[in-house]
Order: sequence, then C-alpha cells, then structure tokens
Amino acid sequence: MIFQDPFASLNPVHTVRYHLTRALRIHGHGGKGPEQLQAALVELLGRVQLTPAERYLDVFPHQLSGGQRQRVAIARALAADPQALLADEPVSMLDVSIRLGVLNLLRDLKERLRLAVLYITHDIASARYFADDTLVMYAGRMVEGGDSETVTQHPAHPYTQLLIASAPDPDRILGSEHSLDVEGGDSGEPPSLIDPPPGCRFHPRCPHVMERCRTELPPRFTVPPAGTNAGANAGAGAGTGAEAQADEHWAACWLFAAPEGAAR
Repeated sequence: MIFQDPFASLNPVHTVRYHLTRALRIHGHGGKGPEQLQAALVELLGRVQLTPAERYLDVFPHQLSGGQRQRVAIARALAADPQALLADEPVSMLDVSIRLGVLNLLRDLKERLRLAVLYITHDIASARYFADDTLVMYAGRMVEGGDSETVTQHPAHPYTQLLIASAPDPDRILGSEHSLDVEGGDSGEPPSLIDPPPGCRFHPRCPHVMERCRTELPPRFTVPPAGTNAGANAGAGAGTGAEAQADEHWAACWLFAAPEGAAR
C-alpha cells in the first residue's frame, strides 16, 4: 500500500532505516544477519532511485523532500515483495514538478518487477498517462471502463464526459460542443452514499436523463467503436454486465441499451 501523504504515513520520530527494516523483518525478507539486512536496505533504496543509500538511511522524514519521502514509502511497500501495489493518490501531495518522476518510477517498477498496480486518483490525465486500463467510479459504482486511451479520448458515460470537460482548457471556446453545459444538469453535488438515489446514481445531475434512469439501475453495455452511430449499433453491440468483456469499452448507461424489440 502506498498512501497519499508520505509525511503522515511515515513516523516522524523514526529514521528511514527503521521504517524499511521493520517492513523487511515483518515480511521475512531481512536476511539472517546485519550484512544481509544492510544489503536488502541498499537494494530497496536503489529500486526507488535513492542513492547512495547511506545518505538516506539514517535521516528522519522531515529531512527529506516530499518526493524523497514518497520514494521511501514506495520502498517500504516493496519490502513485502508484493505482486500488486495499491497506490492511493500517490502523487497528489507532491509538487507538480516532481509528480512525473514518481509516476515514471511506478511505471518502471511495474514493468521491471511485473507488478500489478491499482492506481486510485481524481486526476484522469495522470490515469491516462500511467494506466493501461481505466475504470471510472461515481458514488460508489463503476460507470465506465476500458483501455485508458479510449476512455479518455472517447468518453461514453455522461459523468466521464463532464469529468473530462471540467478540466481547464484554454483552447476550448465557450458555447462549443465541447464546453461544459451547466444548464444541462451537470451542476450540483454527488449524492449521499447512505441514501443514494434510486436507479442510476448520476441521474440527478445527468444532462441526458430519461425516465428509466430514475428507477432502473443500468447494467454494463458495450460501447460501439468511436465514429459509429451509437443508436444504430446499440442493438447489435450492446451487452449486459455478464456479456461485456473486461477488455472492451463499456458504460453503465441506458443510452447504450438496445431499443425495445431489437435483437441483442
């Protein structure tokens, strides 16, 4: 697990050596003696590009920069020799100038160590850069998924479209087809997760809301390829949650349901 805030996730009264040694010993990777432990510590810091290791092992978290602290947190996660990493907003607390370096480090570790990384973020641009596949969640439910390039360049669900449109773009002209349509229903706050609205949870804010959206929870429908007519292809290309494959572009939206009477 890689936490969002590296300063809060590292104990300020303990050194880098303590944090990494404790993780190695808990997971049984500290070796049988001081020399093997030291070699394991050096290797961990080398993996996250903190070299020479002797410069960092005996310092406290407040003596490191934000990027260095997050690299120590990543090294601590690697001490478990994991097959998968859960990265919860790992760059949101970092300065913009060093975010790319940490993302590149995670991508390098993913490829070099063959790790699976579940990257949780509000920044869909960084998800496009880092992730192979992107899943979009709204109010506790997955509403769209597919490969990152397709989801970000050809968003299908109204929430994903509004999420991308909300990002500042100096080239976007107010009133164009790509501008944010506030009158269309996209304003407002996310619903309560204690008492969510019936049907599609996005329907109180959706600019394309239909009557069935207010009462029926939509399953996953396969999204037709970009450039085709969604309505014309809904009957042939739509699939239910059981039919939509993991590697396909899908959206949980009634806009992609097959018209009544059409062959599925």
